[in-house]
Amino acid sequence: MQTTSDRENPVAPLYVQTLHELAELIGLGPPEILKTASVEADGVRFYFQDHTEDEGQTLSVLAEIGEIPASAEPEILRQLLEANSHLSAQSGTYVLIPGTSRAALRMHVQLEEGASNGERVLNVLKGHLATCAAVRHLGTHPMFEHQADRVTADLA
Repeated sequence: MQTTSDRENPVAPLYVQTLHELAELIGLGPPEILKTASVEADGVRFYFQDHTEDEGQTLSVLAEIGEIPASAEPEILRQLLEANSHLSAQSGTYVLIPGTSRAALRMHVQLEEGASNGERVLNVLKGHLATCAAVRHLGTHPMFEHQADRVTADLA
């Protein structure tokens, strides 16, 4: 996943600072998190996108849900689109990770100069993991069951 905006500008300093703060909070090296623009926690891969210049200083977090099998793709895509109509803007939006058949929940984090932005992102990750753990008992589509079983605890 790219770490520069579509306009091919260098990564915005606020985005880089935020990922540095996040890396420090979770015990990763900043070069590692910047190189991949992602982190894995409790079996969930989170990808980060820089929108600090083109969407009012936000960072997008894509929480990978799983690969959509070709045999079930139309039905699952329909279900994800329908689910979007029930989500509030603060809850996120179901999307496909660009260039893949992997579904994700896309959430936005508002960044501010001088704020603890790394902590804001970490709270979004923790909240997502806690929600996954809380709703596992409601049942999941069989293709996502293995992913739900791997989500067992918050980030340390």
